Amino acid sequence: MFNKILVAVGGDEASFEPARVAGQLGRLLGAEVTIASVHRETSEALGEPFYSDTLDRRLAETDATLDRARRIVESEGAVLAGLEPLEGPAAERIVALARHGDFGLIVMGTRRRNRLEAALLGSVSAAVAAHSRVPVLVVPEPAASH
Repeated sequence: MFNKILVAVGGDEASFEPARVAGQLGRLLGAEVTIASVHRETSEALGEPFYSDTLDRRLAETDATLDRARRIVESEGAVLAGLEPLEGPAAERIVALARHGDFGLIVMGTRRRNRLEAALLGSVSAAVAAHSRVPVLVVPEPAASH
């Protein structure tokens, strides 16, 4: 059931804790781990050269995030199946990847927010859990991160 794990990471420090947990689970369960990172869609309305510059910066940040998460997953002894740089609404992209990739588990993080922040900003992990067809393991950010 959990032979393929999808871990979603962002660029902030707290979002790498799910990579550590997914790496440990992958090793313990003999599962392959795929790492995804989603960056915001870049609007062509920016025009050139701003569109290309913004897109290049976002792609570079996503690649750096994926590379760091890869090192964490591999250091925990898991088999890495792949890296998935994604663009667009994070929850939608993660759920779609999980569905089409036939993953058995999604591992992702959550930030500690007060009620107002949660209401205004929403929660990607809550949206993924609500729309996913597979179990979602939500890893809280480490206490020292907030």
